[in-house]
Amino acid sequence: MAIVQDPVASEDAADLDVARVQERIQAMYEDLSPQLKQAGRYLLAHPEEVALTSMRRLAQHAGVKPSTMVRLARALGFDGFETMREPYRAWLRGGEGAYVARARTLQARGEAGTVDLVREMLEVDAAALAQMAHDDDRVATLLGCRETLVNARCVYVLGLRSMFSLAHYFHYAYEMAYPNSTLVHGTAGTVFDGLRGIGPQDALICFSFRPYARDTVLAAEVAADAGATIIAVTDSVVSPIALRARHVLAVETASPSFFSSIVPAMSVVQVLVAAVVAHGGEEALDAISTAEEQLARFNAYWQEPRRRRKSP
Repeated sequence: MAIVQDPVASEDAADLDVARVQERIQAMYEDLSPQLKQAGRYLLAHPEEVALTSMRRLAQHAGVKPSTMVRLARALGFDGFETMREPYRAWLRGGEGAYVARARTLQARGEAGTVDLVREMLEVDAAALAQMAHDDDRVATLLGCRETLVNARCVYVLGLRSMFSLAHYFHYAYEMAYPNSTLVHGTAGTVFDGLRGIGPQDALICFSFRPYARDTVLAAEVAADAGATIIAVTDSVVSPIALRARHVLAVETASPSFFSSIVPAMSVVQVLVAAVVAHGGEEALDAISTAEEQLARFNAYWQEPRRRRKSP
């Protein structure tokens, strides 16, 4: 596919900072080949990794060939990959954080670019979901995860920092049908306390995206050492929580925003919960019914007050 040069590309690549490189990727994105798009999405989501990681390792994380990284660098106006790394290295030497760099890119769009930003964010998430829906290998992995979950004595669920929302949703919905779920929440530094008793008959489903929470990585190692089956929902098949996992659900996290997207990961969570409930038979239905009855007794949900009829 031919690359259509954007007006931004008229600048000397050597003079670009990270924000402008990221902006250039976004400006040229629709004219890139599928492999270059995949590489570009990864660079947008992980600018710090460009500065710190070898080209081969970066390509492995992005799920492309090393030569694709070279082609992307040249498409962006650089002589090669090493030249493209320089703005990222200079940015890290300057002490600016990854989130700040991405936020600066957002602000560079200006007010006029806000509408395009909204559309682009929605389109990127929609494309990621569509890709998952047509990925037979991913569907097979999801079914393998379901078998692990329904056969586990206890399902431990772990996600820290921004990943806690995913872990909590999975635990909350799963527990309505199955009483064997434990949310490892880490309150007051008790992450590893929550794994007491985990063993070969158990499963740990853990969520972690770059930058990976240290305690999540260590907890996955503890669970694996105890013989538990690990289900890793993460951003790369070579992420630290994927290394000892039986099932790895690698999901897209790239987003034009300054923060990685969790929309594809949330979709995976919902699919997993639905799959295990569909497999649960009458026992799962009875558990859900009991949960609903209890919620009704507690008046857990707001109801519109009945209006009194006016006397004639």
